[in-house]
Amino acid sequence: MSYESRMLEQLAMPRRAEVQNALLRTLLKHGGVVKEFAAGEEVVDELADRFRLNPAQRTAALETVYRKENRLKKTLLWHRLLFRAADALATDGVVSRPTQTSRLTGKREWMLTEKGFDEALRISQIPAAEKDSLPIKSYEVQKVVKKLLDAPRPENYQPFDSTRKLVKKIRETAVRLRGFRQAVIEVYDFRCAVCGLKINSPDNLCWEVEAAHIVPHASFGRDDLFNGIALCRFHHWAFDVGWFSLLERWGDYELIRALTEQQTGIRLPRRRGVYPHINSIRWHRQFIFCQ
Repeated sequence: MSYESRMLEQLAMPRRAEVQNALLRTLLKHGGVVKEFAAGEEVVDELADRFRLNPAQRTAALETVYRKENRLKKTLLWHRLLFRAADALATDGVVSRPTQTSRLTGKREWMLTEKGFDEALRISQIPAAEKDSLPIKSYEVQKVVKKLLDAPRPENYQPFDSTRKLVKKIRETAVRLRGFRQAVIEVYDFRCAVCGLKINSPDNLCWEVEAAHIVPHASFGRDDLFNGIALCRFHHWAFDVGWFSLLERWGDYELIRALTEQQTGIRLPRRRGVYPHINSIRWHRQFIFCQ
C-alpha cells in the first residue's frame, strides 16, 4: 500500500468514486465549470462540507522530499483526492482538464463534457428531457460559443439558413442551439436587453433571461449572434408574437401604440461587432411586428 493510500485509509477519507459523483453534482450546480483545486477556492470547502470532513481530514498533508534541492513539499491530502477524482473523470471523457479548457476559454477550469452532463443529470435525478433548457456549459457547447464569438461581422448578412431542413432534433443540432443560447446570454451579461432583468433560480440551474431568434428558427433563422438578442421570458414572448420590435438604430425598441407612446433604448453588448444585424431587424419589423 502506498504512502498516500495509507493516509487515505487512516483518516477514513471518502472513496474516490464518491468524490467523483460529488464533483459531477457540484459541476452541475456551478454551471458546468469549477476552478482548479487550490487553497482558498470555494468549491474545495463546499465539497469538504458535503462530506462533513473534520479538521484533521481537511488539513492532513502529504510530504514529499526533493533530495537534490533539499526541499520539502507539502500537498493537502483533500486537494490531492479531489484532483485524483477529477483526473479519473477526465480520463473517462466526462470532464475536460484545465489545460484543455484553457486553450478553449482562456480559463483553467474543469468543465463538463456532453457525456459528463448526461451523467451529472442521471446521478442528480434530473430528467434528461430538461437538458436543452438548462444553461450548463459543456466543452462541446463552448466550442460552438467560441466559433460564434469569433465570427467576423458580415456587411451583406443573410439571416436565413437556406441549407437547413426542419428535421427532428439530433445531438449536433441540440449542441448548436445550446451554443447559440449560451453565446447570446453571455454577451448580454445575462440581462434582458429591454428591461435589464438579471436573476436566476435558487438552485442556479435556470436564468430568467433567454436567447431569442430575431428571425425565428422555424423560419430558418440562423443560430448566430447577428440574429439573436437576450430577453426575459415576458419580452421574449412579446417579441416573438409581434407586440414590439427593434428600430434600425439598434439601441431603440418600439411598442405598438396601444401599449405606449414612448420609445426607449435597449441594453446592447459591449462589443459592437455582435450587435443584432440590421437585416434581421428589418425582417422582424416587416413580417412579425404588429403595425
